[in-house]
Amino acid sequence: MTITDLRAAHHTTLANAMKANMERTFHAHWPEAPSGKIYGETANDDGLAAFQGQLNKKFDRLPAEQSWIGGEASPYGFDLGITYPQIALDDLIKRASDAQTAWQSLTPEDRASILIEALERGAKRFFEIGYATQHTTGQGFVMGFQASGPHAFDRALEAVAMAYAAQSTFVTNVLWTKPMGKINVSINKTYRIVPKGINLVIGCSTFPVWNTVPGMFAGLTTGNSVIVKPHPGAIYPIAIVIAEVREVLKELGLDANIIQLAVDTFDKPITLELVKHPAVRVIDYTGGPHFGAIVEKEAAAHGKTTYTEKAGVNCVVLDSTDDLDKALENLAFSLTLYSGQMCTAPQNIFIARDGMLVAGTNVAVSDVAAKLREKIDALVFNEKAGATTLGAIQNPVTSQRVEDVRSLGLAVIRESGSVAQHGFADARSLSPIVLQTDTSRADIYTKEWFGPVSFLIVTDSFEASISEVVGSIHEQGALSVLVYTTDPDRTITAEDAIVNAGAPVAFNFNSFVWVNQSAAFSDFHGTGANPAGNATFADWSFVTNRYNVIGVRKQV
Repeated sequence: MTITDLRAAHHTTLANAMKANMERTFHAHWPEAPSGKIYGETANDDGLAAFQGQLNKKFDRLPAEQSWIGGEASPYGFDLGITYPQIALDDLIKRASDAQTAWQSLTPEDRASILIEALERGAKRFFEIGYATQHTTGQGFVMGFQASGPHAFDRALEAVAMAYAAQSTFVTNVLWTKPMGKINVSINKTYRIVPKGINLVIGCSTFPVWNTVPGMFAGLTTGNSVIVKPHPGAIYPIAIVIAEVREVLKELGLDANIIQLAVDTFDKPITLELVKHPAVRVIDYTGGPHFGAIVEKEAAAHGKTTYTEKAGVNCVVLDSTDDLDKALENLAFSLTLYSGQMCTAPQNIFIARDGMLVAGTNVAVSDVAAKLREKIDALVFNEKAGATTLGAIQNPVTSQRVEDVRSLGLAVIRESGSVAQHGFADARSLSPIVLQTDTSRADIYTKEWFGPVSFLIVTDSFEASISEVVGSIHEQGALSVLVYTTDPDRTITAEDAIVNAGAPVAFNFNSFVWVNQSAAFSDFHGTGANPAGNATFADWSFVTNRYNVIGVRKQV
């Protein structure tokens, strides 16, 4: 296998991904269904066996070090017992710096082709990645398979294609000739793409692959060395991906340290040390707003580039619909999926005190609330799909948050309760709690309640609901907004107000697409225009700020 072979093998994949990025139509390189007909009849069994075989052992797919650490525990009730090589910070930096010289000398097409090969190799481990995700994040297996497998890999490919396209917008060299009367002056001009330096990618606990690979692959495609610092509670899934990239690099005779895994523990974190290191020039961060603000402040003080996705408060407006059952079934699924532990999950649901107009008939707030409870119950108590849709709670702090909100004295539309997970008696699993209030309790609902917590908030009017949403976007940020209205004028009003506030908006979802979802190659995840984060997966700014173009001129 040579780089020339990889360019030929993956040319069509890269071209199709670039085309999809431009046209924004549906495109999925890897099928999302965990089907044996697609991935092989034994793929699931093989993936489960690989997962079980890794438990309580060293993750030896990465280079051995003097010390090994790990402390992951499954939200389904058992310790993983996996340890990972612990690399000293100075060694991480030196290895990354040493590896970058050869990596940045490759052409953007070479780098893109190598990385696509690594993704294709990694796709053969989707089932192991799915089980690893399930038992680090608490997602149900199917969601873990999709979110950390095909959906994440499509996001990675999207970033590769975007980064390659950006670096290919002009020629790399030209003979520049300027007519000057009877003579011409000629200069050989070369344009060199110079990466900014080490790219640190800080992962999160709930989506350790999906949120990590865009920055990771954008950094690599633009010639930077990358250090991935995963959340100490969710290392295993992204470690598999990194191991596959390193294996491809080694087979090509390249320095595999262009991509490294930096592990730490809850009691001895190293993230801030990496953020502050002068050799780190680009930082991707996914996580809570408090530490995200620290990362942004530290980076700005030292001229570093940051891409952040922090927490927001996502809103819904209920105004009118032609089919209340379908609308609330869709909303109930969004509230229930992965127990609300998604950065795009709705939290605040605004409704005017006059209720909701349904096919020309006014439905009272109390009836809408009862119908929403009914739809959530139908999902939660579905024997086949309820428990797997909810999954488990990743962090005990999230479970405590449900207890905290219950004690605030608000009216309870739907009470939370424990949910049995088949085969996992000790799983930490809760169904959604929904509370009702009005705008007098903004002190409660204007902060993020990450997890299975949502509020039905009664306002004076549709206009007041939109005003609440816009204020929330400005103050807390948002990664999703959902509006139900059949009124054309109100649709325009809502769209203009929400988009101009800096958040994306969806209207009248009532089928098998949910506001939580963000489709690679089509949906821009995040806008960079509100406090929820400054990055977008993936627009031009997500890739072009990772390198500089520097010219060389030689007189002919």
